Order: sequence, then structure tokens, then C-alpha cells
Amino acid sequence: MVTTASPRSSSPASSPGVPPAPIPRRIGKPKWLDPRIVIGLLLVIAAVVVGAKVIGSGKQTTPVWAAAHELAAGTVLEAADLERADVNLGEAAGGYLTAEEPVAGRVLNRRMNAGELVPAGALGDLPSGGRLLAVNVEASGLPPGVAHGSLIDLYLVRGGSGSDGAVSTERIASEVTVQTVRAPSSGGLSGAGSSDYQVVLLLDAKTADALVKALPTGTPIITLVTGVPR
Repeated sequence: MVTTASPRSSSPASSPGVPPAPIPRRIGKPKWLDPRIVIGLLLVIAAVVVGAKVIGSGKQTTPVWAAAHELAAGTVLEAADLERADVNLGEAAGGYLTAEEPVAGRVLNRRMNAGELVPAGALGDLPSGGRLLAVNVEASGLPPGVAHGSLIDLYLVRGGSGSDGAVSTERIASEVTVQTVRAPSSGGLSGAGSSDYQVVLLLDAKTADALVKALPTGTPIITLVTGVPR
């Protein structure tokens, strides 16, 4: 009787010449999900957004009024007294007079330097009961620089007509704002003219009345007030 032996089972590990099966490895989290990388990306994005806002706000300007030349308090403004200035004021923009607001005929209630931005509260209306007074001044009695918006003192010189005539000088108005200066006229058809400058002042009724009574008694002389504090 022939006995048949069953074939011996062999595993790959025990079979000669067959490499062992690889051990499966667990897949880890992607590196880009590392909290440090995520936080870094968020910081970069935040910096870009903030920078864009800063640059954008830096380009936003507001048109406001600025003084075209030095102006005294009490000046009745004309169109040429102010000029438009486009500036970046940020949150302070509301404190200044926008260039869209009309200013001609308004009155300054404070002194302004040339180029200074006009505050929103620097303008008022013409005072009720005010008087415009024209004063004729000889060229020798008007210093250079007296113009619309200037601050002056007004003097009156009396006497001195004769060789022994006594001369008196009196200051009859102090720190008055000039509204208009008209140059001497060249004469009309008759050829007659005047060598006097006409200086127009805005005064209260009481001061105007006193000057109207005093001016015919002497010769007016004007001095220009400079360096007046605000």
C-alpha cells in the first residue's frame, strides 16, 4: 500500500527567495494643516488687508478752504480771499470749512494766515447795524501793504497850516479791518481826478458816527498793524 503525503503548506516568510510583505503605514495629517502654518497664513492675510486700508485711506482727500493771503478778523470775504486745498484730514475733516460751502459775503471772526485752513466756526454773518465808511487818504499817508483784509490804525493830524501853527495828532480808531482800497482816479471827461486813495472800513454805528464828525477837521493817516496775535 502506497501512502501519499499531503503537500506541506509554506508561507511567504518561510519560502526562500520571496521578500516579506510590507507593513502598511498609517497616513499622517498634511503638513499644511499644522497650526503654526495656519496661524502664519492668517497673519499674512491680516497684514495685507490692513495695509490696503491704510493705503486707500491715505489717498482720500477732502476739499477745504484755505486763506489765499493774510486776513484780519472782521474781513468781509470775497471770492479771491480763499483758495481750494485738497488735504487728507481723516477724522478731523469735519472741523474745517469744505470748499463746497459759499463764503463770499461772510465775515471772518478770527485772524487767518496765508495758507491756513479755515475752521468751520471761523465765519459769521454781517453784523446788523454795521456801517461802511470811506476814508480818503493821501498817498503819503498810506503805507505799502494796506489792502483788503488788512488791520490798521487811523490817525488824524490837525493844524500845521502856518509857520507857527501847532500840530496835533490823535488816534481816532484802533485795529480796524480794511474792506476795500481803491486807487486814485485818473479823471473823467473833465480831466479832473483825485490823488487820494479811498479806504473803506466796516464799523459799528457809534464809531462810524464819531469818525464822520472828526475826519473833516484834519488829515487822515493810516498805519498798518502787523504781527497781531490770533
